[in-house]
Amino acid sequence: MNKNELKVKVIVADYYKEITDSLTLSAITLLKKNKIKYEIIKVPGVYEIPQMIKWCINSKGPNLFIALGCVIKGQTYHFEVISDSVGESLLDLVNSNPKTLITNGIINANNKNQALKRSKSDNKNKGQEAASALIRMIRCLI
Repeated sequence: MNKNELKVKVIVADYYKEITDSLTLSAITLLKKNKIKYEIIKVPGVYEIPQMIKWCINSKGPNLFIALGCVIKGQTYHFEVISDSVGESLLDLVNSNPKTLITNGIINANNKNQALKRSKSDNKNKGQEAASALIRMIRCLI
């Protein structure tokens, strides 16, 4: 298998569109630069990312995913529940599906300003980090 046969699915929770648009742009810019094909799939929220990945997994593989989204802490325990369960679900999907790689570009922030800093293209962008991690993993395997 070579890099030209691969296609990455970028699963984007666009609940915080101004944040996730920047994450997505940074991720696909890096994928394009490395000549890796991709498809963008949008879901309503971060909780739906593992569900969509599970739906897309092909038992014949390879399955390559970048998860992008944002969870911002509010006044309730909801932040912890979503952040923890989604992170664990992504790991479970990788552990139970051979030939599946998922990189986590989901921002978990205490406030919107933190999230915006992690999504700016001129800063340490979480979307670019997730794409870079996946590209490095692909290089290890092909």
